[in-house]
Amino acid sequence: MKPITRVLESFRAFLFWSFDSSTGSKIRHHLKDVTTILENPNTQNTKILKTHHLQILLRHVVNNTPYYNKGVSETDLNTFPVVNKNILNQEPALFISTLVQNKAFKTVTTSGSSGALLSITQDPNKINRNTADNLYFSKKAGFKIGYKLYYLRHWSTYFKKSKSLQWLQNIRPVEVMDLTEKTLEPLIKELKQDNSNKGWLGYASGFESICKYLDAINSKPLLTNVKSIIAISEHLSEQTRVRIGYYFKAAVVSRYSNMENGILAQQPVNEHEYYQINEASYKMEILEIEQDTPAAYGKIGRIIVTDLFNYANPLIRYDTGDLGIMVLHQGVPVLKRIEGRASDSIYNTQGHLVSSFMIIDACNFKGIHQIQLIQESKNTYTIKLKTSESFSNEIELLSNFNTYLGNDASINIEYVEGLPALASGKQKITVNKYQKSIEA
Repeated sequence: MKPITRVLESFRAFLFWSFDSSTGSKIRHHLKDVTTILENPNTQNTKILKTHHLQILLRHVVNNTPYYNKGVSETDLNTFPVVNKNILNQEPALFISTLVQNKAFKTVTTSGSSGALLSITQDPNKINRNTADNLYFSKKAGFKIGYKLYYLRHWSTYFKKSKSLQWLQNIRPVEVMDLTEKTLEPLIKELKQDNSNKGWLGYASGFESICKYLDAINSKPLLTNVKSIIAISEHLSEQTRVRIGYYFKAAVVSRYSNMENGILAQQPVNEHEYYQINEASYKMEILEIEQDTPAAYGKIGRIIVTDLFNYANPLIRYDTGDLGIMVLHQGVPVLKRIEGRASDSIYNTQGHLVSSFMIIDACNFKGIHQIQLIQESKNTYTIKLKTSESFSNEIELLSNFNTYLGNDASINIEYVEGLPALASGKQKITVNKYQKSIEA
């Protein structure tokens, strides 16, 4: 790496911490708290800190947020109702703290991939906490302040950054909806010529597209100085995880996060069997799918989050819309699995929930480029496939899905030129039209 590149990395880190120091070292204090809690999960001090964060939040909410003015106890989280996007959108003003109403705080808006947009106000302390979370989990994955970040997502107007801010933050935007041979060839060339330390952050489907391109040109591992690869927003298949790590010679982790909260969990490096929950900034519960009671360890349920640091627009027992399985790892709760949107979960012909991992298994069939499973009715399904001409395993693929969905499942395969992306640039691997028709 050239000396000037190393100097620029150090300069950016110096600027970041100098600015934080000039404003009271708020991010540094948050980072110390996050590190203390997550690095020492079983100590008495950590338990005290987590309890303190929750108690202070609940006291604030009960006294200052209209929706929680009665019927709840500031000392018992279980007395608070579970809320979701629909409830929050009915009367959003009821969820805004009276202490911050009409103040010019930051507003974040979800992409609406679940069909319901949601805007959440965040106060400066929450923003600083999110920054500290990002610093902690990025460093755990191998990325440090000052490194260049190749950020692979859909860069809608809402997310676009000015050229000066891109330079200051050292971000290189990569449009996930424009990954073709025409765009990937110069991108790979740029990566090889750029000798700075760098990291990848982006949609799993984008990494899959990059791997398909590198596979097609019979690429060898690339010398690009990539130090970290973090997949977000979509499930990363094992095949893509292995291939992207092979090409860029870096460890690959998946991160579970959302716009309305922040980083909720992340896989440890070289350990992709579970996600470390961000217990420093969130209280996470797994509740039964059909009722608001705790699901047992090892059982799939709804992921419910209490944001411990958003005092402007508190999210207490917020149903993320995702499903997951929580287990204990060395005495600490972790997420064993994250299944994605509950509203698009697939059920077999007996009415039992089945894992979306069957889609991941199907991706291992040679010649499959994209796949989506749609449940049309109780026992009819459609598989949309984008394949190469070499794909010849239709019978085996159907047999594989029958194993999961039931021998009496009627499965139709539809070959397509490509799967449509959502407005966010993400792609759904499962769609449940049957459940939506029942709810309607």
